[in-house]
Amino acid sequence: MGQMGQESGTGDDIAVRNMTVTFETSHGPVSAVRDVNTTFRTGEVTGMIGESGSGKSVLGMAMLQLLASNARIDGVCMYRGRNLTALPAKEMEKIRGKEIGLIPQNPAESLNPVMRIKKQLIESVTVHDPKGEKRAEERYSDLMKRMGFSDPEQTGSQYSFQLSGGMNQRVISVLGMMNRPRWVIADEPTKGLDAILRRQVYQVLREITEQDTKNMILITHDVELARKLCRKILVLYRGEILEQGRTEDVLGHPKHPYTKGLMDSLPKNGMKPIPQPVKEREGAAGGCIFYPRCPYGTGRCGTEHPGEFSAGDRWRVRCFLYESES
Repeated sequence: MGQMGQESGTGDDIAVRNMTVTFETSHGPVSAVRDVNTTFRTGEVTGMIGESGSGKSVLGMAMLQLLASNARIDGVCMYRGRNLTALPAKEMEKIRGKEIGLIPQNPAESLNPVMRIKKQLIESVTVHDPKGEKRAEERYSDLMKRMGFSDPEQTGSQYSFQLSGGMNQRVISVLGMMNRPRWVIADEPTKGLDAILRRQVYQVLREITEQDTKNMILITHDVELARKLCRKILVLYRGEILEQGRTEDVLGHPKHPYTKGLMDSLPKNGMKPIPQPVKEREGAAGGCIFYPRCPYGTGRCGTEHPGEFSAGDRWRVRCFLYESES
């Protein structure tokens, strides 16, 4: 009946402990991330999946201190002996981009439309190393060619609005890798892309993990992309991790009712939708956040919040169905 203990972080791991993110709004506080505990381990790609609004991107951006000013972050995110969420802005600027790179979602909003592509990418290096322009030029040429740009100088002379969506996605992938960071956070890299562009982005991300760094956090709603790239999966719903473990376990044999629902909703599995909330169950205070939609919910689920229970080696599930297995 015991609850599973926390994984410990070592070396260059990123260890998130008891992280909660709350946004202060005119309608009162809104919780976007709730008491998250996990370790992103070096040498592997970890995927965060879940429906829109599940808190995936908020968690990733909280780790980099990139949230809006009305966000309050509680808990810690430990990396190389430092709590990233508590570092002064100047210290965080030295880490962001240089040690932890970001491949942001929506290239159109992430690239400066009045600055030429090459200048933006070179500056991402020289802002950390004012004397590093020659190194940046070499890195720029190498990465652009690897990402499929046969003439980096010609492409670099253009502006983002002159490039296609797929080209801009590859450009921001280069941007995230310019400083050879130890870690890369890829935030919804296939969002809004058609099947052809999704395949292109997958090739880009696979190349990064094979040639540049194996330390990646992939934030995505694309379950198949996560299956192909990730060794570990976190399943988020309304800001909580409901299931986490090895990809083959979580996606191959899902335990949590929400994870099962996600898998059943895939086209190849018949596109069976996750049940809508049962009106009589909504607003239950202190219970499981998935209780209003859960086909297995009991009265206990509506009043008691489940902890994380072990479902196997490095496999944790926030559901009373697995309490006896822990």
